[in-house]
Amino acid sequence: MCRLLAYASSEPATLATIVGPTLSDFVELSKEHKHGWGVTTCASVGGVQERERDLSPAVESSLFAEVASSKPTDGALVHLRLASKGLAIDLSNNHPFIHGDISFMHNGTIRPSDTAEQFISQKYRELITGTTDSERFFYAVLSQIDELGLVEGVRKSVNLIREIADYSALNIMVQTPETLIAVCEFNESNQSEWSGPDHYELRFSPRESDFLVASTGWGNSDWEHLNNHQMLVVNRSTLEYSISSL
Repeated sequence: MCRLLAYASSEPATLATIVGPTLSDFVELSKEHKHGWGVTTCASVGGVQERERDLSPAVESSLFAEVASSKPTDGALVHLRLASKGLAIDLSNNHPFIHGDISFMHNGTIRPSDTAEQFISQKYRELITGTTDSERFFYAVLSQIDELGLVEGVRKSVNLIREIADYSALNIMVQTPETLIAVCEFNESNQSEWSGPDHYELRFSPRESDFLVASTGWGNSDWEHLNNHQMLVVNRSTLEYSISSL
């Protein structure tokens, strides 16, 4: 069970600037989601994915405070980790994951944890370094993107896994230089890991010069809902967006 936050902006800005005073409320969630954090930033021009990760809770991490306040970018993914039972607390398991110009983060548990491996093409199998279901999900997504392109590859990988796996949620966010994608897919009959009735909901806020999407749990109750079984696709250049069913 993790917390996810992403933004796209028309101009480079820090996480603290984009989110504003309520960022402290999001960071407070790391007292529960305490097994480290990760941030990837990716400029829409240039397309280089940069990452910072730490095993300390974000609320205690001087590195997180530095990244949030002094790293301007026009696109970022932010992940607060609460490790699934049985998975190691290790930096290699901390999201977001990166390959080339794509970064990815996931919230939820997939059982068995190696379910996604059957959908990973051979060229990505040797890149797996951690023990999480999420990293394997990422490489399954990349495999489908290679075949179908970004949007349809993301859609197909989620559908492949949800058809065969026992999962709490397959909520993911994917960032490329051109696009931000968020998927809301959770199993309403599997509430064993839920901390509340809306734990796996995603909400988003399209604004004049930026676009935010995040998990619930902090001051975003007035944002728009991304419903279960839906995918949100944001054009980072224009901030125009579309929502489609999985």
